[in-house]
Amino acid sequence: MRILNEQEKRDALNDVLIELSKSQDILKKPKDRGYFFIRLESIYYNSNKENFRHYYSDIFSTLTLIDGDSSIGSLDILAQNIQTIKDGYIPKNESENGELIDISKEIVKLYDHTNLDIARINYTKTMTNETMSELIKNKVLVKDLEKSVQESEKSLKQLSNQTIEDVKQLSQKVQDSQEDMQKEYITILGIFAAIVLAFTGGIVFSSSVLENIDKASIYRLALITFIVGLVFFNLIWLLIDFIRDINGKAIRKKWILIFVNFILIGGIIGICFSFKYGWFLPI
Repeated sequence: MRILNEQEKRDALNDVLIELSKSQDILKKPKDRGYFFIRLESIYYNSNKENFRHYYSDIFSTLTLIDGDSSIGSLDILAQNIQTIKDGYIPKNESENGELIDISKEIVKLYDHTNLDIARINYTKTMTNETMSELIKNKVLVKDLEKSVQESEKSLKQLSNQTIEDVKQLSQKVQDSQEDMQKEYITILGIFAAIVLAFTGGIVFSSSVLENIDKASIYRLALITFIVGLVFFNLIWLLIDFIRDINGKAIRKKWILIFVNFILIGGIIGICFSFKYGWFLPI
């Protein structure tokens, strides 16, 4: 069995995931399962040092590729085949020096990370579909409002025999309806932007933290977490506050903004002091 370097192992693991997403019958026969067991052992097993650890970002990017192109494969099929590999793997092959090759722990981690990202991608798709559904509903509502405006304009022309005061009142109602439509457009877009910003930022940040959690000190990791939390919270607060102003709602719970910022800034200051005086041992 040829020893692969790190990049070759990463590429080989991505190829395995893509192949497992193509067909439900790919692991139907015992010899087919054995073939994939051997491939995974060649990727993870190291006789002279610690076994290979896959990259969380590699798995996420591969699953995103599969989800974006149905001709490549299916995440549901991949989840089923990964389950089959986890349940069916039994260490029985030996290395060149006679040691038993056992990558059970690595397969369990691969199964766990793969299913976690599949669940995350499906959840994101569900949230996006629900948001688009709400946007379509509001689009229909806007069209109804536009139709009402048009009908109002027709009525305005038909009521030319009314007094000037009646005409002015009707014109004001039409103008108010148009302004309400603009506010609803901005509110819908603002809510959608806040959802996308919070969810996308959370995914990217959590993926980055999970990938590099073993490389950074507790002080640096905690400091970056507090700073990113402070920035995201204030950005989303400003966006919601802007939407509130547009809709003429002056009620603001500013104590929430002050309280959360106080906690986050206090955490940043606390991390700096703990680093300076070495309150915690590095991990």
